[in-house]
Amino acid sequence: MRPETLRIWLLSIALAPAGVGAAAEGAPSGAELFAAQCADCHGEKGQGTDYYSSPLVGDLPVRELARVISDTMPEGDPAACVGPEAEAIARYAHQAFYSPIAQARNAPPRRELSRLTVRQYRQTLADLVAEFRGHGRWTDERGVKAHFRTKVNTGSVAEPRDLRLPRIDFRLTQLDELPDAFRDPNAEGKEEFGNTRIDVHVDINGSLLAPVTGDYEFIARTRNGVRVSVNDRELIDGSVRSDDEPELRGAATLVGGRVYRLRVSATRIREADLELALAWKPPGCVEELIPARYLSPRWSPAVHVTATPFPDDDRSVGYVRGAAISAGWDESATNAALEATDAILADLPQLAGVERGEELTADGARDFCRRLAERAFRRPLTDQEQQRLVDRHFADDSDQDPRPFTEAAELALLSTLKNPMFLYPEVALLGATPSERNAARLALYLWDGLPDQALREAAARGELADAAQLRRHAERMRDDLRARSKLDDFFRAWLKLDHVDNLSRDPEAFPDFNERVAADMLASLERLIEEVVWRGDGDLRTLFLTEDLYVNRRLAAFLGVEADFDVDDPAAHGDDFFVKAPRDTHLRAGVVTHPLLVTAFSYYSEPSPIHRGVFLARNVLGRRLKPPPEAVAPLAPELAPDLSVRERVTLQTSPGQCQACHVLINDLGFTLEHFDAVGRYRPTDLDKPVDSSGGYIATDGSEVRLDDARELAYFLAGSDDVHRSFVKQLFRHLTKQPIEAYGPETEARLLEGFRNSGFQIPWLLAEAATVAALAE
Repeated sequence: MRPETLRIWLLSIALAPAGVGAAAEGAPSGAELFAAQCADCHGEKGQGTDYYSSPLVGDLPVRELARVISDTMPEGDPAACVGPEAEAIARYAHQAFYSPIAQARNAPPRRELSRLTVRQYRQTLADLVAEFRGHGRWTDERGVKAHFRTKVNTGSVAEPRDLRLPRIDFRLTQLDELPDAFRDPNAEGKEEFGNTRIDVHVDINGSLLAPVTGDYEFIARTRNGVRVSVNDRELIDGSVRSDDEPELRGAATLVGGRVYRLRVSATRIREADLELALAWKPPGCVEELIPARYLSPRWSPAVHVTATPFPDDDRSVGYVRGAAISAGWDESATNAALEATDAILADLPQLAGVERGEELTADGARDFCRRLAERAFRRPLTDQEQQRLVDRHFADDSDQDPRPFTEAAELALLSTLKNPMFLYPEVALLGATPSERNAARLALYLWDGLPDQALREAAARGELADAAQLRRHAERMRDDLRARSKLDDFFRAWLKLDHVDNLSRDPEAFPDFNERVAADMLASLERLIEEVVWRGDGDLRTLFLTEDLYVNRRLAAFLGVEADFDVDDPAAHGDDFFVKAPRDTHLRAGVVTHPLLVTAFSYYSEPSPIHRGVFLARNVLGRRLKPPPEAVAPLAPELAPDLSVRERVTLQTSPGQCQACHVLINDLGFTLEHFDAVGRYRPTDLDKPVDSSGGYIATDGSEVRLDDARELAYFLAGSDDVHRSFVKQLFRHLTKQPIEAYGPETEARLLEGFRNSGFQIPWLLAEAATVAALAE
């Protein structure tokens, strides 16, 4: 302790009465002890100083905070503040500035004026054009339509046949549904045509769903002539080619959660077989046949996709937000506006609703630009706005030749798409009615996009100022692909799935692990979430407790799981066909024990209790963890060859300055010790029985001991910390704002409703968006 600090402390003991956190009558209060022993380094209110810049904030309960103070403070002499004094300081700091409640009281969060995030911009612009072109529909139908026909020179050989294919992967001679005239070039009866040149053509039509936004590569595997078009854009033209090209490739940028028209045509000429497979490589994934679950036989209109690259949005506060504009972002927004304007002008008559055979007029173009601006601003235009944004560009200036109306439309479109009222939704809503404002917010929160016709009509009738009516629309909208895509995006962030690309493991330790197994694990986890949230009970607790594990043949073999794939399903032979594994899955329970997650939070050749514990503490339980003061490499196995993973981690994190966080991290991570670095069950480590015991100290100070992963899952399913964290994180994901900025009662109200709903995730999705939209 510094001499001057000691003098202040002794003086405070002599002069000050007992206060909050006093250890005994006549002893200094917690505030006085903090001023004497802590303020020099941490600031009078824990705000930080030049010596120790990090503010004293966190979510440890008083008891744990007192333990940390006793073990580590003051720096260099931790024994100087222990016992009742440490407890008094902890109680004072917790109430004054340390705890989340104190932080919100001292500096109440506020809603920030935000621009559209990159995801919101892409979705909103796609919605804007779709308002005039139409939206694609996605039903429970899967697969694609294939139309087969044959020709001898110019004469038809057999009646055309239509088939439904689960995926685009077939060989003509193996399609039993087709007659021999299609399948077998040497079939009997063809001699009657007097010509042996028999061509077979197939035209495949349907739609595909893009699961995430980004660049997709499409791969056509065939030696026949082939053409592939996605979103009305030809990506592959192999109508004339050589046998030396078994694969043809093309790329397209797609917006996630949207449906795109897919057309494929291929031709067998003369005696060759017609063999065709269409694969893709989505962003951050491996090459695979396009799974049946992403294919539909329905037709879909073209989607406007912004291909312009944007700088990444800010994530420094733990979620994506559009709080600032950089020169790079402004340049990208300008280029995207130019790109969108060119696309709209190229299709202007159709978008403006001109009937076939008629011509677009200047008045029709002006009316279209007005309607588009109203959609973009999410409300009707005022007379002044219409004049400034649209009419003045179409005005006939008598001093010069009239401007061509296509040029006027271009200026009007650019004026709209670069306007702050398009880029900053809340700016435009300052002039909106309550119903218009609520409609715009609801669409932004649930879809990252624009109100649809049903919302606009309800807003025009003034109905959406009523909470019950707004909630009904939210419940309707959550079943839309855009809402599902946004919730999928949340799960990727919540479970940190954005960080599982290119998983690699030590080939000597795990020779059978590869990128395709990793891709199977990701598909398995996505299937589990989809089944629970949208097809099952939708209960958050089920995500933790379910013993269901979905596997395809390759993943089942890798994990050593027996599964029944002998089912009557035309899609059952592909890598994208998953079934439920038997329930005996060795202590697995829900998402936190899923093979992908325990693999992702591991090292190259062994599991990492620290990474797993950090994930559980931060993402699942919502606990605040400070980064370590310095990077510390894990203790290499060869330096302690007789120690298990658990023993090495315990040894390395035993110093007091480490235990402040690692007492929480380790006890959580150790519960997953039964799973190795590739997600397989292991009963031993270095021939020692695995010790998977751990525990958790909640923010309310309660403590639980856990024996294994299954007990961890049951604890997480019932934990108030987990429920509260899930509500807060989903709310932030929807609104791009902190939940505390909507009033102290908002979190408690949503949490209570979430409990009463049976922890229904779809209910919370709609209710959180409704509550946020109605906020003044």
